[in-house]
Amino acid sequence: MTSPKIEKLRFENVSFKFDGQDPVFENVDFDFPMNQMVWVKAEHGSGRSTLLQILAALQMPTKGNYLINDANVGEMSFEEFLPYRLAIGYGFDMGGLIHNRTLFENLILPLNYHKVLSPQEAGERVTHYMREFNLTKYKDQRPSFMPGGAKKLACLLRAVILHPQMVLLDDPTVGLPQDTALKFFDLLETLRKEGSLKHAFVSSFDEKFMGLIENTEIFIEGGLLHALPEMDEKKVVSL
Repeated sequence: MTSPKIEKLRFENVSFKFDGQDPVFENVDFDFPMNQMVWVKAEHGSGRSTLLQILAALQMPTKGNYLINDANVGEMSFEEFLPYRLAIGYGFDMGGLIHNRTLFENLILPLNYHKVLSPQEAGERVTHYMREFNLTKYKDQRPSFMPGGAKKLACLLRAVILHPQMVLLDDPTVGLPQDTALKFFDLLETLRKEGSLKHAFVSSFDEKFMGLIENTEIFIEGGLLHALPEMDEKKVVSL
């Protein structure tokens, strides 16, 4: 299945709230920066994770429209959205791993399910990433028996295993040594240079780390989204 190019993301009058709570977003109109590494900033509990979940279509706005390429995601059937789903990778904390599958099985599952590679090629890709990130020793272990850092890294690798056009990463550096986090972001840069990865949205409180790689910042305040156009040219990583 060929995924359409993701060229535009937009919120039109978007509101979102959880039952019995104050709105997370309220009447938001916003065009998202594209072809860049975007750092999503906010205070604790202000909606960083929720924003990424909406962009992944794991949550839908309470009101308003989330548009991809001017198409309303809320009006798409499962089958209509599936090509976009294949183009979006996401990693949320320790989520995404199946507890009764081994590390190898968890990483190869998306490749086999969507049949984007031959079985041999899928196995080679998974083996390559496990070797590159020193995870081979956990190949036959289930997530509950893996150290937290290895499990977090596995979640991040699963987010990019399909070589998506867009990645959504929630606190990707938490629980990882800085050298491992930098190596993972080097992988994102490699995928960009190879042409598959176009857009990355990263929520993080790790200002020291993100200061090394950020390009464009957006922040959430008062239920609204704001863009920060000012950039330090020395830090620009353009996707």
